[in-house]
Amino acid sequence: MKLEIHERLALMNILPKEGDYAALKTIRRNREGISFTPEEIAFYELVSQPNMAGTMQTTWNSTRAAEKVKDVPLDEYTTNVIRDKLQEMSKKHKLSDEYFSLFEKFVVMYQ
Repeated sequence: MKLEIHERLALMNILPKEGDYAALKTIRRNREGISFTPEEIAFYELVSQPNMAGTMQTTWNSTRAAEKVKDVPLDEYTTNVIRDKLQEMSKKHKLSDEYFSLFEKFVVMYQ
């Protein structure tokens, strides 16, 4: 699935960090595909630093980001975990703008 930088960062936040062995092994493999390689960090000029609120904020070169969108292979299990989490967030009215494009890709337009 083609994912932009902000979508990859958002996915890292919603993938589960605990579960049974098989689930974690699958999620971990997919998390590695979603995360950024050292080459990508340099190319996109990714920088994470604390903002005024004290939380971490990641910035990148938007021109370079538009040049190269990563096609991330995700297995069916991980795709379903993501879809379920996004649907749960929407149902609870907790879906934020950060996850809007992911909701469209994984729930609305997913085939």
